[in-house]
Amino acid sequence: MALYPPGERVSEPLDDRLRDDAALAEIELTSRLMIAASGAAAPLSQAEIDGLLGIDPHA
Repeated sequence: MALYPPGERVSEPLDDRLRDDAALAEIELTSRLMIAASGAAAPLSQAEIDGLLGIDPHA
């Protein structure tokens, strides 16, 4: 008995050896910037960008 409907693709589990945490973190930061920029009425200020990236302006 099939667990999935006919023709439905079943993906293999992701191999942990292919995981790149640095790349995933960069994608997360880029996503934050893109979402914030697309919803902003004006260009983001440097302080807003720094906040989205988690940069402490006093560091």
